Amino acid sequence: MTEYRVELTRRAERDVDEIVSWLAARSTRGARTWLDRLADVLATLSTTAGNCSLAPEDGHGDTEIRQLIFKTRRGKPYRMLFTILGGVVFVRHVRGPGQDLVPPEKLNQPFE
Repeated sequence: MTEYRVELTRRAERDVDEIVSWLAARSTRGARTWLDRLADVLATLSTTAGNCSLAPEDGHGDTEIRQLIFKTRRGKPYRMLFTILGGVVFVRHVRGPGQDLVPPEKLNQPFE
């Protein structure tokens, strides 16, 4: 079994901050619970990244873009978009329920 190092890009960190801020404005406990769920998903990604499906956004750039869909306890789906380069998984975006696909021009930006 391959084990990857998982890194969040700055863009993914901003996505997480935006989601947590939105959740915290409604429920501090909900925001903490979501962060705990995210930590679990990131730990799982270190061993399952290669098994995840290609994202609908794949094909717009030079690197393969995969996705991991995870749900909260209440069943709200979130998508994590990532690229595997060597032994590292770069999480590029985290999308919340109802968010559109990431536009190609944002995917073609260098990892920040």
